[in-house]
Amino acid sequence: MSVGTGVYDAVTRPERVRVKAFDVRGQPFERECSGLLAVCIQHEMDHLLGKVFVEYLSPLKQERIKTKMKKRRTRAA
Repeated sequence: MSVGTGVYDAVTRPERVRVKAFDVRGQPFERECSGLLAVCIQHEMDHLLGKVFVEYLSPLKQERIKTKMKKRRTRAA
């Protein structure tokens, strides 16, 4: 889902993830997560890596979204 653009689609993500991170004291830890927490972690990692949800869509859907955004810009101008 994309806030503010009105463009929505489902993104399929793995049900489980294993995360390696550091706690507040700088100590490494590892955790395996599932369900909603796994989805949230993957979503937030996408933000950190600069990845947007349309990158998960097919080239055809990506092209349709680009066309839709161009039409909106033209109408707004």
